[in-house]
Amino acid sequence: MKKSVLLMSAALVCTCAFAFDAAKNKAKGALPFEVKTQEFKLPVGIDENGVIDESKLGDSPYAKTVIYGAKLINETARYLGQGAKDEKKRFTGNNLSCSSCHANGGVVPNQSPFVGIYARFPQYNSRADQVVTLQDRINGCFQRSMAGKPIPTNSKEMRAMITYMQWLSTGYETGAKVKGQGLPKIEFLSRAADPKKGAKIYAEKCASCHGENGEGIVNADFANGGDYYLYPALWGKDSYNTGAGMYRLIKAAQYIKSSMPKGDATLSTEEAYDVAAFMNSHERPVKPNRDKDFPDLDVKPMDMDVGPYNDGFDENAHRFGPYKQMMKR
Repeated sequence: MKKSVLLMSAALVCTCAFAFDAAKNKAKGALPFEVKTQEFKLPVGIDENGVIDESKLGDSPYAKTVIYGAKLINETARYLGQGAKDEKKRFTGNNLSCSSCHANGGVVPNQSPFVGIYARFPQYNSRADQVVTLQDRINGCFQRSMAGKPIPTNSKEMRAMITYMQWLSTGYETGAKVKGQGLPKIEFLSRAADPKKGAKIYAEKCASCHGENGEGIVNADFANGGDYYLYPALWGKDSYNTGAGMYRLIKAAQYIKSSMPKGDATLSTEEAYDVAAFMNSHERPVKPNRDKDFPDLDVKPMDMDVGPYNDGFDENAHRFGPYKQMMKR
């Protein structure tokens, strides 16, 4: 432990090291038209819990596809995971659902909602360093957060999820930002995140829902309907892999700070970082070839813990921070 701290400290005193070029990242994601910001609004027929009133959608093929897409998002393990009756449709490698991260089927502000998302694709993706489609983005989640494999882009299931997201994006202009999209920004700490402190926070505020060993709580009535997990596994073989966004410290801390404990998001910024560090210090499925992610090193996220890098900071510093020293000045 002492050796790791010394290595990190040595990296941080390198005054010539600049890890992340925010201006370049912004330029790469720029659009050649005016981007409007619109209010967060759900379409008629779905409530803030993600429950669809099917009677308000009608009985058209489009409506049926929307409803099927919602089921795929909320009960992914049943339809596209290990619980799928058709073995050819078992695309996930774990029993998480899309709703494990995108709360209530993607209808909750500041919890990576799908509202307006259809209008924001195609878009630049720094991990691939190219413009990607919404289908590409969904398959990225299936290969990383779901620790599985991609879904055929023209399959009935992909079309259903896309249609559901389009319906949630009704009324949004092309490229428009939506208030409450993504995750709220989080301040950087002036110290490295501490997994030991995070262990205490987890035991006090997280274990009652996600299990003492991060195993989550399984829905005992899963055979009769609903999501596989009441509260998802946070580490171990049935959780997201090392290529998922939630495996990166800043991203995980953002999610935790804005969402946890569920229904009472009261953790401090320091607590969010520390518990994220603890959570991601455990074993989980490994995503191969992560060194190929983010090929433009200037816009490689500061919390990406696998090199190569173009700065003087080591993997330990990138994994735990602190990050203020990594911003290009």
